[in-house]
Amino acid sequence: MHKKALLACLLALTMLLSSCSLIKKDAAVDAATEILRVYDKVYTKGELQPMVDSYLLQQQSYYYQYYGMNMDVTTESAIQQGQKDVVDSLIQQAAIEHKAQEMGLDTLTEEEQTELDELWNEYHEMIHNYLFSDSELQGEELEKAVDDTVTAYFGVTKETLKASKIQDKVKAEVVKDITVSEEEIKTEYDSRVMNAQTNYENSPASFGSAFNNGSTYYYRPAGFRLVKQILIKFHEEDETFISDLTSRITAQNNTVSSLRTSLTEAGVEDVDALLANVTVKAEAVMDEKAAEVTQAVTEAAEQAATEAAQAVAEKAGDVEEAAKAATEAATEAATEAAKAAAETIARTVPELNVSVDAVFDEGVADDVKKLVTSLAEAMARAEFYENMKKGALAEAFALIDAETDEILSQLNDGADWDTLMAEKTQDPGMQGDRATAKTGYAVNASMTSFDAAFLDAALALEKVGDVSGKVASDLYGYYIIKYVGDVEEGPVELETVRDTIESDLKTTKQNEAYTAAVEEWAKEANAYIDLKSMNN
Repeated sequence: MHKKALLACLLALTMLLSSCSLIKKDAAVDAATEILRVYDKVYTKGELQPMVDSYLLQQQSYYYQYYGMNMDVTTESAIQQGQKDVVDSLIQQAAIEHKAQEMGLDTLTEEEQTELDELWNEYHEMIHNYLFSDSELQGEELEKAVDDTVTAYFGVTKETLKASKIQDKVKAEVVKDITVSEEEIKTEYDSRVMNAQTNYENSPASFGSAFNNGSTYYYRPAGFRLVKQILIKFHEEDETFISDLTSRITAQNNTVSSLRTSLTEAGVEDVDALLANVTVKAEAVMDEKAAEVTQAVTEAAEQAATEAAQAVAEKAGDVEEAAKAATEAATEAATEAAKAAAETIARTVPELNVSVDAVFDEGVADDVKKLVTSLAEAMARAEFYENMKKGALAEAFALIDAETDEILSQLNDGADWDTLMAEKTQDPGMQGDRATAKTGYAVNASMTSFDAAFLDAALALEKVGDVSGKVASDLYGYYIIKYVGDVEEGPVELETVRDTIESDLKTTKQNEAYTAAVEEWAKEANAYIDLKSMNN
């Protein structure tokens, strides 16, 4: 009897459990499940899920942007961590708002509200002008559309901006008495000097970059000199043309390198011997559009010349001399216009018509033939662009020779370097109030970020005060360089970096103190959390 009763109970329990598995969740009821309650704020599953999804997408984007990694946010551990992070953030935000009320800091002053309104209006105006200037929307509909777009673009609303301001006020109150001692400053200074010295020993160029960029540095390594320069740049159209040719040459040379590697991998031992069997001709293709432009400019100018001559002749009572003078002037204008058009076209890189003639010995594989002919074509293109670049450089230098020579002449006659540099240089780093305009650039052989022509000439100067001649640069034009001094080896004086160190230490201590305070407030909130229901 007892066994039968037990069996009946088990059977009933099994049926009950089976029936439970057939119950379907009501979506609305499920979404309304309370997951978090902190002070007077309640968050349901339906409210939290979009927050978690958004947070995980941001994490994924962050990892890809900064680490080049594809973070899988669909794993159970990633989802659970995302849920915890979002809930912790909401608890902390609620705790800060609660503390702000206790401190009487939960409202903005009139001045603070004005600042907030001005900031919001800046966002609003920017989006309105950028995206809604031609919108057909009007009135409240337009305002709402702009506001919504501000939130989508910048991730802020008026409410979040206000919350951020209140949080700043709370933080300021919490950290207002935090200070940094002299001992802490000195200890941090010694540490930074030691780390900088080690770093610059391994990477001296990083000091040069810090010095020239105006970044803070704590140690000066040996071997750096200071130089100033007067840069006379190519004319803009020449610089653009030369840069275009340089890019094309680089691209062809990369192709040449790649093809040579492929031939080596294919087992070809003597690539140059195979190249001897290939003849390639690269010719510029006349740009029909360019020819049309030149012709159109010429015809238009000639027409203008004729009309000008007629008009002058009529007003002058058909005086032949007046008509002749007008014709000559207008013809000159036509010639100049045509010349300008021709110069513009001359600075345009032409298309190339490349013909390849190849005769290989028997036994050369088809894939090798194809690679060799492609290699010969790439080499021919590179050579064509190289020759064009040489001509372009010669013309570009010729246009700035006289100006450069005049500057050198003035320097040789005793002109003040800094005065002349301020007037003539086209290098922004040597202009105005830039620190490098006063000190010069710090350079040594490790500074490969500089143009090699500039660096070689700067390091070739023998003693302080020496000035180079005109140094030709294929990148920019002419340099005139002066050796103005040497960088003194050793740690920088504490007083020159005291404010930076004190500010950094103070900020760190303030952040640590505020973080600890917020964590304590969050504990005191005694929030109700039911993350299990998020995953059911």
